[in-house]
Amino acid sequence: LNGIMKYLIEKTGGNIHDNGTINISSNSIYGSNYEPKNLVDYDQNNYYQSNYDNDIYIRFDFKKIKIQPENYSIKSYPGGQGSGNLRNWVVEVSNDCNDWKIVDQHSNDSTLNNTSVISTFNIKKLDSFYQYIQIRQTGKSWRNDNMIYFPSIEFYGKFIEAQ
Repeated sequence: LNGIMKYLIEKTGGNIHDNGTINISSNSIYGSNYEPKNLVDYDQNNYYQSNYDNDIYIRFDFKKIKIQPENYSIKSYPGGQGSGNLRNWVVEVSNDCNDWKIVDQHSNDSTLNNTSVISTFNIKKLDSFYQYIQIRQTGKSWRNDNMIYFPSIEFYGKFIEAQ
């Protein structure tokens, strides 16, 4: 997990959501201990956890930074097979939070259905930079319900910072 997020964490000296570098939000949060900002606390034992909602998303607003993602990594939950790891999802990019472009898609993907694995997924080649990237659940997790939970995500690629 040594990409754009890690670079921003090291540059700003802390959680990049808490220090305002980016905003990480979700339309489904199980409780205050399981917020999406935990996804960038790589050295902690925290994780993000959703409720049992449909169409759950986790959105990353890079604010003054525009990214051109090439791939991303997700670390699965340490609970092992059959836990709340992602199974069906898409990754989308946008510059206005209205028009979303799907850049990666997974259906019944078993890659993350294991204990604390870090898997890297490719994003289709992009010619533009984007302010927003989100991961959206499109079906049941490996718990066979809508609840998802995992500890970390990282994006790799190019980015530009506004002056």
